Amino acid sequence: MSNSDDWGTGHASRTDQTGVRLRPRIGPLDVLVRLWRAKWLMILVFLPIFLLGLLAAFQMPTEYEARSRLYVRLGDESVFRPRVGSALGDGQPLAPDTEQLLLAELEVLQSPVVAERALEKFPLQRIFPKLVTAMEKEMEKEPADLHDAIAEETFQKAIAALQKRFKAGAAPKTPVIAASLEHEDAEVSAELLNAMIGAYLDYRQEVFAGSGSDSLRDQRKKFEGQLLDVESDIRAFLRTNNIGDFESERATAQQLYATISGELLTNQSRASAVEGQLDTYNRQLATIEPQQDMYVEDSSASQLMQLKIEREDLLSRYTADSRAVQAIDTRIAQLEDYLNSRDGLAGTTRRGPNPVYQQIEQAAANLEAERQSLALQEAELQRQLNRVEARLARLNDLTPEWQELQRRKALMEANVENFSVREIQENALAEISVESADSVRVLEPARVPVKGSSLKMPIAALAFLFAGFTALMVGLLSALMRRGFPTAASVERTTGLPVIAAVGKA
Repeated sequence: MSNSDDWGTGHASRTDQTGVRLRPRIGPLDVLVRLWRAKWLMILVFLPIFLLGLLAAFQMPTEYEARSRLYVRLGDESVFRPRVGSALGDGQPLAPDTEQLLLAELEVLQSPVVAERALEKFPLQRIFPKLVTAMEKEMEKEPADLHDAIAEETFQKAIAALQKRFKAGAAPKTPVIAASLEHEDAEVSAELLNAMIGAYLDYRQEVFAGSGSDSLRDQRKKFEGQLLDVESDIRAFLRTNNIGDFESERATAQQLYATISGELLTNQSRASAVEGQLDTYNRQLATIEPQQDMYVEDSSASQLMQLKIEREDLLSRYTADSRAVQAIDTRIAQLEDYLNSRDGLAGTTRRGPNPVYQQIEQAAANLEAERQSLALQEAELQRQLNRVEARLARLNDLTPEWQELQRRKALMEANVENFSVREIQENALAEISVESADSVRVLEPARVPVKGSSLKMPIAALAFLFAGFTALMVGLLSALMRRGFPTAASVERTTGLPVIAAVGKA
């Protein structure tokens, strides 16, 4: 009918008698025939994909896996000792089971902190040279002020890459952790794994050493801050109220009040006594004469005698009838008449102060001065007492606030002292626990692996399978989309007519 690969390639062979186009009906054998005829197409699809896969497989590096094992047992650092009682109420220590202990240790071992500390012990160029190369290229493009950020970003990428290469796990109910690490360099893999194990052991000691005292230290610092606030409030209180030392000033004010009150009572008692004594003296002075006669001075007789002596002297020189003698006789007669007219001596009377009156008057004057002094002293004592009373009343009004501040200070001081003691005790227990902590031991340190592993064969196999699958899909698509009848049986099934003869290619 035709010299092509398919039967009935002409238009007439694909339509029925009514002119309706017919769809070829093919079977499994027909599909296989068409696949065979599309073998060169599938080979053309298979070969490039497979070759690319082989190229990628040969570029895969050889990884060396270093291994190590750790033995884990229950230690004192993993036992929970409640301070005020456990969840059961008995206050007994609580210990985790083996699985919980292993899970906790694995979390610490796989922490980014462990990877970071282990990576810091090596030059980054030795561990991840590609990252360093990419970092240097990026630094060449960016300004100098961004170099630190680029370096930090590269280091974080290295930590993430190291965590991907590191593996750790434990079999169920087995207190052994198996750790492994892969790297292109066998020596680096062993050294890096041992560094991670060492960093893990150091880090877990830090974790368990600081777990007990960190909260106590934070709480102590919190109370110390509150204590400083209270002391600041106390200073502000004293400064605002102009007080140096509240307790001392209140005690001094109370003592001054008692002293001044006692002195005032003594003053008032003495003033009353002075007032009474002064009244007595005043009554006595009213009955006593302030002056009294001291003596009487009379010189008449001596004058008479003197006149008579003068007359005798005159008679020796004058006669009795002389005027001088008669004059002195007249004086003598007058003086004799005067003396004869009085009963006794007469002359100048001397009066002087009464000594009793003067004594009483002096005593009264002293009492009056004392009374005035006592009055001034009483006024001063009363003024001082009023001032002390006002000060004491003000201090008494401030006493509740002061006592509240002192209660707060005492409470904060007690809390600081309590948590300081507990922190010291916790630190001592932690140090003892760290020194005696051997709950994790290295059973098998990492050794340099002799044989490495590579993904070349798996990738090559995957490339072969993918290339074959892709080629097969292309072949099937070509087989199903081609026109014509692949075999005579397909013509018979489609048209319902028997095929008499078939002609192949010339």
